[in-house]
Amino acid sequence: MIVKLKKAVVANGKSVDEIDIKEDYSGADVIRIQNAKSKGEGEVMAAVVIAATGWDIGILAKMSSQDIIRINNLAQPFLIGGEE
Repeated sequence: MIVKLKKAVVANGKSVDEIDIKEDYSGADVIRIQNAKSKGEGEVMAAVVIAATGWDIGILAKMSSQDIIRINNLAQPFLIGGEE
């Protein structure tokens, strides 16, 4: 699923204004997300966005809050096997 970002971010040395959110998650992704729950809601959201984009926390820290929340909300249904 291609998502147009509200604010471009630099990822891997280039400016990115859209991202392909993956729709299939591995067991490792789910484990990392579940483990983040003990650290708080922000950690869970970051874990979901990292799993969805493949980006690291350094890139997420530079992103617009609106983009992070939107990507999290778009990715959540795929984690539970549903569709948006």
